[in-house]
Amino acid sequence: MFSFASDQKTEIPITSVYQERFTFRYGYARAGETQQADDIGQDYLAFHTEEKSFQFVLCDGVSLSFCGNIAAQFLATKLLVWLRSVSVEGARDEHAMAAALDAYLTQWVDEATEMVNAYRLPRALSPLLRDVLEEKRINGSEAMFVCGRVDIIDDWSKQANVFLACSGDLRVRLWEGTQEIFCLPYDKGDQYQRWSTKKGLLSGSIKTASSIGMGQPFNRMLVYSDGLAAIDSLRSIPKTERLQNLMTESFSSPTSDDISFLDIAW
Repeated sequence: MFSFASDQKTEIPITSVYQERFTFRYGYARAGETQQADDIGQDYLAFHTEEKSFQFVLCDGVSLSFCGNIAAQFLATKLLVWLRSVSVEGARDEHAMAAALDAYLTQWVDEATEMVNAYRLPRALSPLLRDVLEEKRINGSEAMFVCGRVDIIDDWSKQANVFLACSGDLRVRLWEGTQEIFCLPYDKGDQYQRWSTKKGLLSGSIKTASSIGMGQPFNRMLVYSDGLAAIDSLRSIPKTERLQNLMTESFSSPTSDDISFLDIAW
């Protein structure tokens, strides 16, 4: 068993874990400017693995909303609990999973709205910034997300059932060995898809995918936030040293953004 949840004020270098059925790498870093200000990151990565199952969530808080880190942590925590509660058999039904998730995303709005309304802003904020944030509080906190679970159903062949759900421009790439076989489609319009603590899903429905629906085998998955867009064009899976270098280089970029990365193989 292994569990991880981001500390939104602490960097995690690319870390490798080797287990009997799953091997995985993960890392987390705030944007360069956020690190300099010692502020809270907007990404939130969480996952859990035990025996033959791996569940994960990556949320990217929307910085233009009210404290996007709040929605990211709240939603990631709720999604991971839900994913862990689903049976192996239930996770095989993509349509039922999508319908259940859609319902939960609506049910969580009231609780999330109460949390946002009760959130106390730091006393050190300037009056101008405080006024801006209080204005944003009215519309709630927002986050994009991708989540899923992998259930190994045959130890010998490593065949697995996989369910994925996404809203926003987070990256999901699937591999069979060294061959990339699928990339969950995204475009510029996806940046407007997200979940709001005030209104639930915004700008479209959830995108889902499953190993059963794709009908093509794969045994590895890369999931990462747009802060690591530098690897979008890579046609092979980057080694740990290169990943770490790319993360470090991104901190000095004017467009530096929070980075969350998860690489799962089975």
